[in-house]
Amino acid sequence: MKARLALLVVACVALSACSTMSKMWPFHQKSKPVPPPVHELNLVNADGSEATYPQLWVRNTLVLDLTGVSGAGAVAARLPEETTWPVRVALRVRPGSVEQLEVQGEERDVLPVTKDGVKPIDITLAHSVYTPKTAAIYISWGTMPVFAAAPVAPAPDHGFVSPQQLPPGVSATPTEPATNEPTSASGVIPPGSAPAQPSPPPGN
Repeated sequence: MKARLALLVVACVALSACSTMSKMWPFHQKSKPVPPPVHELNLVNADGSEATYPQLWVRNTLVLDLTGVSGAGAVAARLPEETTWPVRVALRVRPGSVEQLEVQGEERDVLPVTKDGVKPIDITLAHSVYTPKTAAIYISWGTMPVFAAAPVAPAPDHGFVSPQQLPPGVSATPTEPATNEPTSASGVIPPGSAPAQPSPPPGN
């Protein structure tokens, strides 16, 4: 009986030692801690209701988690009073959930969303989109618009045209221009065509 108890104690000690040593092995990977949610921005839906998209810090970047969105939608991120925007702001989305993000702040920026991959991706906003005191940033998502191409008229087919062939309506014989100039004085008047001269008066 005592021998069995001793073996049981030794087995428990050995299992405890193995679990402790496994954490020291080089191939043991610790799970990354999940950043706690924060409330840095006031989020408002398009209908004026409060939005509850998670916000979290990843180092010095404030990430707005939009991994749950799909289709089309919009949200406004407003800055609370007496605060300033973080140095870096990013939007987290799932690949293929939406085709593009549109951000309107100090300027408009359209951000395409890739369809490749399964893990969420963080898309960092350009610094020119907001200043430290920008009142709000308006974010929308949806499909990428498709622009119809303008129809191209086909070129007229006139067949083969010889370089020696004149265009239609053009005569091969040039037309002499009409002139109103009088006949030149050097022209020869044929005999008999000159008018008769009057006879001199008598006594001359």
